[in-house]
Amino acid sequence: MLDIKKIVENQKEVIENLNQRGNDFTKDIEIIVENYKKYTEALQKEEEVKSFINKSSKLIGEYKREGKDTSELLKEIEDSKKNLNDTDSKKYKSAYEEVLFNIPNLLAKGTPKGKDDSENEEVKVWGEIPNFSFEAKDHYDIEEAKKDFHFDKAANISKSRFVITTNFLAKLERAIMNYMLDTHTKKGYTETAIPFIVSSNTLYNSGQLPKFKDDLFKIEKNTKSDKDEESLRDFYLIPTAEVVLANYHQSEILSEDSLPLNYTAFSQCFRKEAGSAGRDTTGIIRMHQFGKVELFKYTTQETSYAELDNMVKDAEAILQGLKLPYRIVRLCTGDIGFGAATTYDLEVWMPGQNKYRECSSCSNVTDFQARRGQIRYKTKDGNKKYAHMLNGSGMATGRILAAVLENYQQEDGTIKVPEVLGKYL
Repeated sequence: MLDIKKIVENQKEVIENLNQRGNDFTKDIEIIVENYKKYTEALQKEEEVKSFINKSSKLIGEYKREGKDTSELLKEIEDSKKNLNDTDSKKYKSAYEEVLFNIPNLLAKGTPKGKDDSENEEVKVWGEIPNFSFEAKDHYDIEEAKKDFHFDKAANISKSRFVITTNFLAKLERAIMNYMLDTHTKKGYTETAIPFIVSSNTLYNSGQLPKFKDDLFKIEKNTKSDKDEESLRDFYLIPTAEVVLANYHQSEILSEDSLPLNYTAFSQCFRKEAGSAGRDTTGIIRMHQFGKVELFKYTTQETSYAELDNMVKDAEAILQGLKLPYRIVRLCTGDIGFGAATTYDLEVWMPGQNKYRECSSCSNVTDFQARRGQIRYKTKDGNKKYAHMLNGSGMATGRILAAVLENYQQEDGTIKVPEVLGKYL
């Protein structure tokens, strides 16, 4: 979440920055500022009342030792306690936080202006687009792959937008996953095995709640839970490993010397894709469950953008190793994600669709998540600052599987396996 004091002290600038996203945040910011001021006023009154009660309570003992009547003083203390209950700062804090949790991050300077993904800024193109002597097919139509995709069986077991793969495809995706993890750990990322079920508090800290509630798979309330077991009424399946890694150091104070901290993790990701009706209904581009290798960094405030550049290069290394053509775009103001200040998307070339498709998104969310999770670091001069946190896909295994199939397809319907995957098969 944003720094509330920054909003109050720079109200006009904050509104101008946020409005670049294509929505008008004026009223929301005014509500936050109004309730925050009422909160601070109420808090001050409470502190004054508490101070009076403490001082008066000490006088009670003195009065008794001196034989003075304490009845009037006791009455003043009781009246003050009633006033303390009447001056409730909690309701004003709740009022501004309810709005604040739905306010996105401030955009970094230089973010390209635009209304949607058509106005993203292309910053790099790598590799040669394959020139086939035959008509390129979509990944799910290639002969060797077709027999190992089982969309109908998955739909019978779960629903649409799930898939079962067997034999060659299952092994190929596992090879891709292992190749990604090995590549990243060799670059200094700590491999992490994580839970796929998290609490609502975890999702609040990482920014998925309350904004993306409709896109999450919530676990139904366990009304018959044992006395010694926690009810699962506030638990969800993770939409990305980011939510776990963003909470790994929650409520901790890190040392500046330990930063950056780099983590990587493979996970299954679960998303309802609530806003994507009718999009990518064939193939494995947009699924309710998919595998992804995540990259995550904790950095100082001064080094976060340099570390974002490093993260993008680390994601690029996967595509370059697989020799898959791609481009990098910087997301414009109308396309950038809720928690991000800056985002670079890596888009791999898909011959079957004759276009680039996103396969990785690398973002600097500055201190947006750290404020929610209370993650700080102590500087060398003893000050405490909120950490900057970065996340990226390193990358989605299903989309890379599709890209490998399409870019390495042969005229006879077979698939040529990329050289770097050979040792994993």
